[in-house]
Amino acid sequence: MRLVVNIPTYNEEDNISEVIRNVLKSAKNMPSLDVHVLVSDSHSPDKTPDIVKDISKTNPKVHYLDVKERGLGIGIVKGHRYAVDKLRADILGQMDGDMSHDPSTLPEMVQLIEEGYDLVVGSRLMKGGKNLLGWHRRLFTRGSAFYCKLAWGTFSISEYTNSYRVFTKKLFENVDFKKIPWRSKTYIIQPSFLYAALLAGAKVKEVPIIFIDRKKGYSKSKIIAYIIDVVIFGIKVRIEKSKTFLKFLSVGTLTYFVNAILLGLLYRGNIYSVKVLPEAILSFIPVNHPSTKLLFIYLDRLFVASLISIEASIIINFFFHDSWTFKHRNREGSKLKRFLKFNLSSVGSPIIQLASILTFVQVLHTSEQIGLAFGVIIGLFVNYTVNLLWIWKEHPEKDLSQKVVK
Repeated sequence: MRLVVNIPTYNEEDNISEVIRNVLKSAKNMPSLDVHVLVSDSHSPDKTPDIVKDISKTNPKVHYLDVKERGLGIGIVKGHRYAVDKLRADILGQMDGDMSHDPSTLPEMVQLIEEGYDLVVGSRLMKGGKNLLGWHRRLFTRGSAFYCKLAWGTFSISEYTNSYRVFTKKLFENVDFKKIPWRSKTYIIQPSFLYAALLAGAKVKEVPIIFIDRKKGYSKSKIIAYIIDVVIFGIKVRIEKSKTFLKFLSVGTLTYFVNAILLGLLYRGNIYSVKVLPEAILSFIPVNHPSTKLLFIYLDRLFVASLISIEASIIINFFFHDSWTFKHRNREGSKLKRFLKFNLSSVGSPIIQLASILTFVQVLHTSEQIGLAFGVIIGLFVNYTVNLLWIWKEHPEKDLSQKVVK
């Protein structure tokens, strides 16, 4: 098997020869692999291209790629593409060209790939890792990690912005780069590729690393622009992940009005306060005291009207959720089985709605519509949680919370 370590560079003449030497030195601890180094350079105006080309003339395991465009993401993606297509890489590695990453960790990372992981990430923030950058960049690293955890919902991940990674050729080819802003001039490729890898179903493992600041040259990181890109990407992820809930709310709103209108027509012949029918549809059923009483509940017109309108909303809810809201999720069993499960799971919501309606009318002496609205809001969140956990579960390969192994 062949490992190609991609090192994207721009003006790294002071560091690149030592980085290459250290990577090749680590190959001694990976005897089963054919280790190559690829420097994907963003057309550096300094001596970086000449240094790498000179090394490659005497060492066939060192390669130079003139990317021409500037940008870490461009160097990373085009470098990996070249490694797969031209160098026949089976495993892809990447690290910075400024001596921040210690290649001695490579054998451990590659070993984990051989054990079945798809992506191994070097982490400065997990136990055993250290970040020796300046305080403002340490603050950015931790702040970005905290923000990404919240925006992505991936609380098992510690490191998001580090570029020291090893992953399989298969993962690289499965990642949807249309969803990654890899041409950005900031370093947003690092967190966005990680997210895309998780979406692609990658089994991820983190290993602790010590990240040191460069001794020579200067950092190309544009912190402010990078922060903005991280925030924007997080917002996009959050919106994408919230689509299901927004659809759920839309269906809930529709069925609330169906429920409210039907309840009003059955109970009073009204739609809210507007008289529509000369008398209630269920006018043949008495109200309150003449009715049969079960414990403290009158089995009267309001009770029957509430049951009918609630069940009607449950039926409409199910068909919209099954064909639209949760269409992308795992729909186990037949539609009838899901419908029966949905009815069973919805028991809590009708009970909440019914209790709310009866309380507002018979105890607080207000409109049944106020009670319905109050009960719908509470029942909505109960139903959403049950639906996600029981009826329309996440596809196992898309459950990001299960992809990172400590």
